[in-house]
Amino acid sequence: MGLVLAAIAASAATVTDASAQAPAKTAPKKPDAKGQTAPAAAPATPAPAATTPAQTAPVEEKAPAEAAAASDKEDTRAIYISVDLAFTRADIGGISDNTGFDKTGANGLAAGLGIGYRHGDLRFGARFRDASTTEYSLWSLMGEIGYGLPFRPVSPVLFAHLGYMFDNGIERGAIAGSLPRGNVLTPNVDLDGLVVGGEIVASLWLTKFLRVGPFVGVDFTFLHRSQPALPQSIVPVGPETRNNALFGDSGSGVGYVLTLGVRGTGDIGF
Repeated sequence: MGLVLAAIAASAATVTDASAQAPAKTAPKKPDAKGQTAPAAAPATPAPAATTPAQTAPVEEKAPAEAAAASDKEDTRAIYISVDLAFTRADIGGISDNTGFDKTGANGLAAGLGIGYRHGDLRFGARFRDASTTEYSLWSLMGEIGYGLPFRPVSPVLFAHLGYMFDNGIERGAIAGSLPRGNVLTPNVDLDGLVVGGEIVASLWLTKFLRVGPFVGVDFTFLHRSQPALPQSIVPVGPETRNNALFGDSGSGVGYVLTLGVRGTGDIGF
């Protein structure tokens, strides 16, 4: 009896091992409506990983101070217009005198107007100036070239100019010693010649297109005096008048003009 029970247990273990090793059966494929068997579904493809768009570096904004400085910067190119008002000391015979005048030096006021083109720190233009003194009035038409040093808020500007100077009237006091007794009408005496010089301006920037500041200048004059006609007189003109330094011949003088004043300049940028 014991042998029979051992044989039955051994057979049951063998059957259990065989069923465990057998491959699992798959469910049969069902035919479709046309009687064809549908192909097996392809294995699912894993979805690609989501990509994050590259982040661009944020644009750095200008600092407020830099933006303000850029807005206050003057235009690179501009037409400039300037106006002068100054004290002047002129002496047309201060270096060499052959004018025949009794007085060659005098004080007065000067007024000027300039216009030109500015490109960056360079300036090219023309200037008219009237120096009205107690003894004579001198007008000047000059071409000028200038360079402004890049400082703020006060910019030094250096100018050099060259031009033509002529008189707009000689006062009687400058030639009174050469006139005859009995003269009533002051004779016309003409002066003209070359003027060359320079000046420095300390321009204070009030806005990006307006500057104002003091200036000082010195000009050297090389003037010729033509021989004037004999003056009219209620008594005969004697040889002392005919042959004196003023009426006996033409003359000339080398002198200077000193100017100290204020200049205002405006820019028209483009």
